[in-house]
Amino acid sequence: MLAPEQVLAKYAQALVAIKVPAAYIFEYTFAHHGTHPQEVEHRIFREGHHERDEIIGFNGERLPRPEVRVFSNHHDSYDVASLAPRLDDYAFTYSGEGKQGRNFVYVFDVFARGTPRYEVTRMVIDGRSFLPLELEYRATIGNVVGTGTVTFARTDGYWMPQSATARAEVNGDLQTERIDWSRYQFYPSLPPSTFAEPRAPQTTPSG
Repeated sequence: MLAPEQVLAKYAQALVAIKVPAAYIFEYTFAHHGTHPQEVEHRIFREGHHERDEIIGFNGERLPRPEVRVFSNHHDSYDVASLAPRLDDYAFTYSGEGKQGRNFVYVFDVFARGTPRYEVTRMVIDGRSFLPLELEYRATIGNVVGTGTVTFARTDGYWMPQSATARAEVNGDLQTERIDWSRYQFYPSLPPSTFAEPRAPQTTPSG
């Protein structure tokens, strides 16, 4: 067992040294519950800032033809290095240690310096990699304040998101969202054609 300041020092080093996949494919399901409930399944192809997003299912039904969007300047909003609190931007209060599944963990309450729109409020650090297993956060958009949790785990040598939840009260109605990631596949690169702009389906002239 390490002292809290040793854990935080190793955590800061682990964030700097984190490995980013060169190219990868994965799927995720986005589920929204509230005024307009829906569930959407995506298949994502990503390399650097290039992303191909295929919608492959909607409300439990598999689409006969994926709906495709291609982005050339994409930022991964669930990248652990982007979401994890930095020592210069937060104050950390040690909350204890324990077991989370098979992982020995260290837990910290976290307090942002200033008033950012997104701020981590609690962090569970893996006792082996010293990377976050779980981040609890608060996010403010206009007059709406939401809370949620993002979880991570090692996947083929990379620290990848596994699930994310969000909840907020909007105009008196509770809205909740959940994302679940799966089917990660990692590659040195993807074919350039992966990120070509999708063409409209051809139609056969009649008559």
